[in-house]
Amino acid sequence: MTDSQDNELLNIFWVEVGDYLQKLNSLLLQTEAAAQANPEAVREMNRFAHSMKGAARAVGIGVIETLSHYMEDIFGAALKSKLELTPSTCDLLYDSLDLIQNVVNGVDNSTDALATTIARLEQTIASEAEASVENHTEEKRSTSSTAAIETAIVRDSDVPKPAPVPKPTTRTSTATSNGAHPSDEMMTVLLPASEESVRVPVSRMDRLMGEVSELLVARMHSEERAREFHRLQKLNQRWQREWRSVRTAYIRLARRMQHEEGQMWEEVVTLFHFLEENQRYLQETQRQLAHLSRELTQYNASLTMLTEQLQDDISGMRLVPFDTLVSSFQRLIRDLARDMTKEVHLVVEGSMVEMDKTALDALKEPIMHLLRNSVDHGIEHPAERERNGKLPIGSVHITVEQRGKEIIIRISDDGRGLDTTGILRKAEQLGVVSSQVAADLSPEEIYNLIFHPGLSTAAELTAISGRGMGMDIVRIRVESLRGRVSVQSITGRGTTFTMRLPVSLTRLSCILLQVGGQDFAVPSVSVWRMLKLRRDQWFTAEGRDMVIIEERPIPVISLAGVLGNAAAPEAEEIPLMVLSSGEKYIAFQVDDLYSEQELVLKPLGPEITNAPYISGGALLGTGDVIIVLDPNDLIRGASGQPRIPRRIEMTAEPIEEKRLRVLIADDSITTRTLEKHILETAGYEVYVAVDGAEAWERLREIQPDVVISDVEMPRMTGLELAARIKGDEQTRRIPVVLLTSLAKPQQQEAGLKAGADAYLVKSRFEQGELLRVIRSVV
Repeated sequence: MTDSQDNELLNIFWVEVGDYLQKLNSLLLQTEAAAQANPEAVREMNRFAHSMKGAARAVGIGVIETLSHYMEDIFGAALKSKLELTPSTCDLLYDSLDLIQNVVNGVDNSTDALATTIARLEQTIASEAEASVENHTEEKRSTSSTAAIETAIVRDSDVPKPAPVPKPTTRTSTATSNGAHPSDEMMTVLLPASEESVRVPVSRMDRLMGEVSELLVARMHSEERAREFHRLQKLNQRWQREWRSVRTAYIRLARRMQHEEGQMWEEVVTLFHFLEENQRYLQETQRQLAHLSRELTQYNASLTMLTEQLQDDISGMRLVPFDTLVSSFQRLIRDLARDMTKEVHLVVEGSMVEMDKTALDALKEPIMHLLRNSVDHGIEHPAERERNGKLPIGSVHITVEQRGKEIIIRISDDGRGLDTTGILRKAEQLGVVSSQVAADLSPEEIYNLIFHPGLSTAAELTAISGRGMGMDIVRIRVESLRGRVSVQSITGRGTTFTMRLPVSLTRLSCILLQVGGQDFAVPSVSVWRMLKLRRDQWFTAEGRDMVIIEERPIPVISLAGVLGNAAAPEAEEIPLMVLSSGEKYIAFQVDDLYSEQELVLKPLGPEITNAPYISGGALLGTGDVIIVLDPNDLIRGASGQPRIPRRIEMTAEPIEEKRLRVLIADDSITTRTLEKHILETAGYEVYVAVDGAEAWERLREIQPDVVISDVEMPRMTGLELAARIKGDEQTRRIPVVLLTSLAKPQQQEAGLKAGADAYLVKSRFEQGELLRVIRSVV
């Protein structure tokens, strides 16, 4: 086959394996949670493993073929009731799936991890051998065990990397509702109905959605032209009315002039004839205008219906059920609970609610971060829960619902709740709030402080909940999708995070308003009330203007003052727009409020990406550009909270925030893989080099934020690399951490003399120490 055919075959293979992995993970979770293994689910897993093995053999990827082969044997033994799928066996199967997933993701597997997993698979299969024929088979397999491991490792080191492909959206049975235990419903496996389908890259759908958005803008232009036509029609009608009002005078004048003779009379007759014709022209023009108006209205109605239907259809193609992420969340909770010797029950409600795939992908990491926090910091150990009168099994709920034009996702737990004292102490240490301000904060305002960058009440970054992502990143990711996040907590009873996001990422329903002679738009979903009040209906409290709306005291802020615009003279009744975020309400004084209109968002240029209070731009039907304001930013600014610059901007699709880049230089593949795994788990963007020379060659290309290097390496040692980095004007500011087994003081001194910012000895190495060292030098 040609290279292009090979690439095409590989792309198909990666997509196929992705499907198998998702199905195997989901079915294995269901089988483990059930009181008794469902034979149909085990048979399906056996079939998927067999198919994956055959596909891997076809493209020559030995590690996947080997692992799939042993997994198939285990499922086959379970079907024959010769092997029980115990938690330890499931752990082994999960490890195998993770190794395959690494290959799919283009991540190098550790040689030790791969060899250990294959050996454990061999041992598990060997333990079920009973009959003599099976014994013979096992002897043969055992003899070739070492060769199989070596083959898998060798072939894994040169696996073709997968090209980007769309993630599968296969639906499987998920968790429960109404508080039922997962095993109550997980016995049933829901398989997708057979349907003709084709795979379309998300990038192509994004382009198509962009083109449809342009069509929507064209429709808005057409509607604006229709409004201009109607104005012309009204002008013609007014012309006719004015003509009818003077026509009586014209008739009297014509009768009086009939008895006149001479040239003057001839000129008047000529003028009278023109006026008579003018009336007929007006009547005919009005008739044609009326006909064209009906045609244009009908055409615009058809265009609107077609455009909206097309956009709804394409948007529907981008929709995937929240269910596609559930198995990864179940797996996460399961693994964390086992690692931390806790008992945690995950309940998912509304898993079949559909969301835009781009938004769902962007939310996966924030949700996983919240789940990690729930298990790590929220849910107590069984003994502590029983002492507090709780059930020993902790509960984490994910609830998804669509309410109007919003998707609402709630992540809640029944753990110990947020520590307000610890949050305030940390906020004061960081200078986020003063002690005087802290004393007046409400519990909700204290909870919201956790979204400030760098504010964490944890004593140290753990392998469970840290992962390089703070609550500020969760907030940024949600707000980049034009959503908002809030938190509620009750000490000793639990915490709930609520994320609200728009259903559509490209269309936005907005309220148009005017401030300081300039038009702006605000997303309708954040507008709680719009009204007009006289100045004598306001009152002052603690030096602030306030109004009472629906028995709720709400502060009034001039939007012109917030935006830095010149305020217009106040009218007798002052327009107010009340924005809400969580339990926070602010009434903004504006010059005028217009109608609600659906807009198509456009990307902002890099010059104003981080401009305060602006979330995007949109085109009006007139062709004018209007600025869309960020309601979350407005409320923070009006409340006196420090404004947090946006690290990412959202228009039609989310953009990943910049992660810290780490360059690892080590000639040991095992050490490189271990360090890479630790740092990627912590949220860093990691690059590797086999020695100091390669690291130096890639330095300017990668532009890392920190370099971690071994000392003893061929071609260029770590000491030489550190000296070269610190001796170059362009790279001297990059921190260098030396990681080595050389523990003598003079060796450490040599490293620091070479310019290294930190020196970490491998004999005392553990991942928490590595992460702490990196944070201290970056």
